[in-house]
Amino acid sequence: MRAILWCNGPLPSESLISDLANSVSLIFGIDGGADKASEMGYEVSKAIGDMDSVVLSNWEGKVVFLEDQNKSDLSKSISYVNSLGVHEVDVVGVEGGDYGHVFGAFAALNEAPVGMKIRLHYESGVMHLVSPSNGGFNEVIHRGQKFSVFALTPCKVMDVIGGKWELRGRQLSMSTKGLSNEGLGDSVSVTSDGIAAVYTERS
Repeated sequence: MRAILWCNGPLPSESLISDLANSVSLIFGIDGGADKASEMGYEVSKAIGDMDSVVLSNWEGKVVFLEDQNKSDLSKSISYVNSLGVHEVDVVGVEGGDYGHVFGAFAALNEAPVGMKIRLHYESGVMHLVSPSNGGFNEVIHRGQKFSVFALTPCKVMDVIGGKWELRGRQLSMSTKGLSNEGLGDSVSVTSDGIAAVYTERS
């Protein structure tokens, strides 16, 4: 099952959200993201989080409090929807905020439950979670389209196949080693024995 998690960042463009929302029936608003999604005319299944930035009166009977203060609302929300049987998540409204929130979104990928596919959608591109349990990344990347690969945990075996510059069986830690690769118009696959992320620029 697949769902959208809508964060409390600046409103995404209609072009970014429309295709996602048309293909996914479940939308969960993370805290104030519930108000943002409703403002754009989308039906929200539940408002979830610690509820410190949402208008609670708008969500009577549709609120799920996630009170663990040791994790971010995004991380808690990913775990919550996974407990409902959701294994694929598209996250929107994740742009903006201070750099703590920017890095916090990447850190939430490290805390994702086993097997989950997660995509963070930005106006300029998409960040894809790669883990040993979710099948990795495999998409067609157009010729000249930029993509980058980052190890979020130490990876003893990293394969990046199909781009202009390939890695086969290489060790990779958090570094700039996988920055600014390019597609060749064919499928690109990224697999790893650790947690990694692939950022694909919008073509």
